[in-house]
Amino acid sequence: MAVGRCRGAPGECQTHLLRAVPGGKGMGERAVLRLAARQNGVVSRAQVLSEGVTARQLDRRREKRLWVSVFPGVYRIEGAPLTWMQQVNAAALWVGETGVVCHRTAAALWGLPRFAEAGPVHVSHPTYLPPPEGVVTHQTGLGPRDVVLYRGLRTTALARTLLDLAATEAAGDVRAAVDFVLARKRMSIDEFRALVIRSRGRRGVRLLRSMLRAFEGGDGPTESELEARVMELIDAEGLPRPRRQHSLRVAGRWRRLDFFFPGTNVVIEADGFAWHANPISFEKDRERANALAAQGFVVLHWTWQALGERRATLISELHRALSASGLQAA
Repeated sequence: MAVGRCRGAPGECQTHLLRAVPGGKGMGERAVLRLAARQNGVVSRAQVLSEGVTARQLDRRREKRLWVSVFPGVYRIEGAPLTWMQQVNAAALWVGETGVVCHRTAAALWGLPRFAEAGPVHVSHPTYLPPPEGVVTHQTGLGPRDVVLYRGLRTTALARTLLDLAATEAAGDVRAAVDFVLARKRMSIDEFRALVIRSRGRRGVRLLRSMLRAFEGGDGPTESELEARVMELIDAEGLPRPRRQHSLRVAGRWRRLDFFFPGTNVVIEADGFAWHANPISFEKDRERANALAAQGFVVLHWTWQALGERRATLISELHRALSASGLQAA
């Protein structure tokens, strides 16, 4: 089922659902509708019965398709907008109070890059549950620190979400997620180190440990999706790895370089439009470029468009720059 994002104010769904109830309906049903409005238009069978609606009344609503089955024991109130968050709420109700939203779905809830609000809903449960269509289940034992209430849902904590992603997703996507979290200070490097230490022996920790070693060796996290894509291209070509977010004193000032190749004078700057479009940024970029050039640095500017249309040219230019600096590229 195709769904979209619900962008209305929180009270709009509740008002819409309550207006849809004909006069004379019992308080039980109105209570159900209020509850559904808080849950993106869905309720569970247990919730309906606890509000005083009888099983016969529930079945009658279903027969009239006023309440439509989403997953076993979970119903969507007719007229509620179809949204991705509604599917997540429905899956959370289906898995029950001991279940948790996790993996790709938790990543999307946390706003991590490359994990869209789309696709099957991932949930975790201590025991195996055969999933209905549209749900992916994971049998996982989670500790108290691994679960939080976020956006009204029991969800894996940000740190646990990163560990789960490291065990199941592409390494580049995990690196982009970790970089995003660290660059935006949603997790400190000390907290990331603690995650790696306490996760010893778990699936996915090897990838996280390799990232931690890179950070401790002087690399900073990439600060944008463009920078993450630059790093992936360099790795894919088997080129020497540059230092990321490397601070260097140039012309009496400390300057932070997006990518610097140690032992050379080669720098790559990832020029995203959002960071360089205003006049102040433009002037700072020119001043910075002039200072680096005056000190003999070769600065290559890589943009989204260039990555999409001229990848081979970018790599060829980088090979020549590194060779001219005396660094033997693979």
